[in-house]
Amino acid sequence: MHNDSDFTDPPPRRLAGLALIRNERGAVLLVEKTYRTGRERFGLVGGSAQPGEPAAIACQRETRKETGLLLVPGQVLTIHHMPANGDAREGHNIVFDCGTINAATRLTRPAAEIADFRWTEPEELDDLVAPYQAWRIRAALTALTSGRTVYLSGHPIAQETNR
Repeated sequence: MHNDSDFTDPPPRRLAGLALIRNERGAVLLVEKTYRTGRERFGLVGGSAQPGEPAAIACQRETRKETGLLLVPGQVLTIHHMPANGDAREGHNIVFDCGTINAATRLTRPAAEIADFRWTEPEELDDLVAPYQAWRIRAALTALTSGRTVYLSGHPIAQETNR
């Protein structure tokens, strides 16, 4: 049931646009963020949208800021609903297909928040990224081959407890 303020004063939510960028071997480009630690520090290129900004524009803006690449986001591969967790607001992370680039392409770190880049084989994800990120990236790779967007919600609890 809706109350009178649902449309005039909705709850705050986060929106992010993330880029799935692959090389010619199928490895996925990850960035190492300086403000994160442990397996949280590696993730897909991209980030939060600014107020009123579409996720695709946020993806393109953040990709350029973090790598120096001007890529056009293509197909929506994954929509990942993330519930509120601690200080993090509820939100949606949308992963776009940003194509394939040559592994030798020179990437720049114009953003101080980026410590490094890493090409990662899909089998290496569990050892490098948080379980929810591995789940998200694998879903995006599945969407590439199936041609169908994958919707995820929450965290892969069973995978986290088996680690």
